[in-house]
Amino acid sequence: MKLVLGLTILLVLGNCASFLEEQQPMENKIYKIKLDRTESQARKSLFDFITTSQQYRKSSDLLGESDIEMTQTKQKESIKLYNFKNTQYTGEIGLGGQDNKFKVIFDTGSANIWLNSARCNDYGCKNHKQYDGSKSSTYEHLGYDLDVEFGTGELMGEINADTAYVGGVKIAKQEFAEIVRENGDVFAQSDFDGIVGLAYPTMAAYNFNPLFDNIMQQKLLDRNVFSFYFSRQEGSRSSELTLGGWDNDHFTGELHFHNVVNKYYWLLDADNILVNDKDVGLCKHGCKVVADTGTSLLTGPSEALYDLLDTLNIDENCSNVKELPKLTFVLDGIKYDLDANDYVMKIDSQGNEVAYDTFASTDSFVEMGANCQCVGSFMPLDIPSPQGPAWILGDTFLSKFYSVYDRDNDRVGFARSK
Repeated sequence: MKLVLGLTILLVLGNCASFLEEQQPMENKIYKIKLDRTESQARKSLFDFITTSQQYRKSSDLLGESDIEMTQTKQKESIKLYNFKNTQYTGEIGLGGQDNKFKVIFDTGSANIWLNSARCNDYGCKNHKQYDGSKSSTYEHLGYDLDVEFGTGELMGEINADTAYVGGVKIAKQEFAEIVRENGDVFAQSDFDGIVGLAYPTMAAYNFNPLFDNIMQQKLLDRNVFSFYFSRQEGSRSSELTLGGWDNDHFTGELHFHNVVNKYYWLLDADNILVNDKDVGLCKHGCKVVADTGTSLLTGPSEALYDLLDTLNIDENCSNVKELPKLTFVLDGIKYDLDANDYVMKIDSQGNEVAYDTFASTDSFVEMGANCQCVGSFMPLDIPSPQGPAWILGDTFLSKFYSVYDRDNDRVGFARSK
């Protein structure tokens, strides 16, 4: 059978590190995972990989709920997590032991866990930390083969299971995709070891549970909610993934919730997309948006996105950044505004992306070097029906708005980040 892997567009490479700190418990059990934001660079192979289909070559019986031993109950502690910054955010997950940690992207736009196997001898695998099931007493060989082909390469591997650790949360029998062969450079130059999908289980391979669904099934949290705070301070360790709730200290104003309309992606209905508060026809037949922490940019259906870019008219020489309009996503009557400093990126002479928001003033942004270019943080992407057409609210949006993902009520909340 075939299954869409997910929407996540991984555009970020760089160096990361992480650490754990403990925090005083809040009212409910909450876990916080610090996230690193790493230096960003576009890679077409990653785009191809994430937006392709998977072919699964073995069909065996799935594990039933009775096979899973409930190793934990609701807990009362809270644990701090790590943040790393620069357009993509990474944190740590343990697999086969709490100290056997991998640097991963926590991704609401996909549903599987992907890690390189110690059995893989290809450069893309050897260049990263590799999972070795022979060193884990809790490893389970399931052997569900998978083969992912895309325009610039191919991944081959299998789905197996082991105990996973996220912060202080221990998840028994967590299924994950163990990559045993990698053709192409999809992960070769990346600075992360893998991906942890947090979308709905209907997207997952062989209908196995994504990480958060196993957390729910094993009743490890008081509330089945997680949330993201993405700092814009480059190189900082201040971003967080929170499990079990949200952190009021990371946002201002009211937290507005919007119902999920299709339990596959975190897909929401949008009333409209406005430019300087004007309807320019971007939602002629209604709009859907996806909250996707694994995608760096804003994406939209090709025709509508090109219309938007024509309307914005971003000068590549940065001469008109002061006059660029406000872009507004309207959900359930709530307006979420993005200004030029949110959606414009500057490309320096070395090809590195520099966030507009990094600069103290618009003038300093405009005056930064004659060899630089200004570009919008946008990419065309045509998501097929029934989930699409849809716009992706990637990190460009999610670094301005704190986001909450509520599986108890199937809704997403946004509030202005501090």
